[in-house]
Amino acid sequence: MLKFLDGYCCAYSLEYDFLYLPMDFRKKGNLGYAFVNFTTAIAANKFKKILQNFKWETVKSDSGSFISKKICEITWARIQGKEVYTRRFKNSEFACRELDFLPVVLDPPRNGSDPNPCPPLVLGNIHLQRRFSS
Repeated sequence: MLKFLDGYCCAYSLEYDFLYLPMDFRKKGNLGYAFVNFTTAIAANKFKKILQNFKWETVKSDSGSFISKKICEITWARIQGKEVYTRRFKNSEFACRELDFLPVVLDPPRNGSDPNPCPPLVLGNIHLQRRFSS
């Protein structure tokens, strides 16, 4: 998702500073929505105009390519702003084994132009529940 956002941000001069792509931890697939915080309301509105009704069609992932019939619908989240998202997720626990599945803060904000951007700051903690056999 970072690469996807970077591509559009570079092409349209946009910046974002937070991303959370909720995942199905067992299937290692996303739930079909994401939270992205753009650095300005103008950037958020521009991104919405560009990607509203975007057809995903062929999606490439680490496990190969697949055809998607999903169409992008952008809506505004109830909570807004990097600081609010940071407070919301910094102490959250996620039942997964990979840091790649957790929300991230991007500081400095990303705009897709840097081939070697600063690594994202991961928010939250991994919490693994143990299964006990009877």
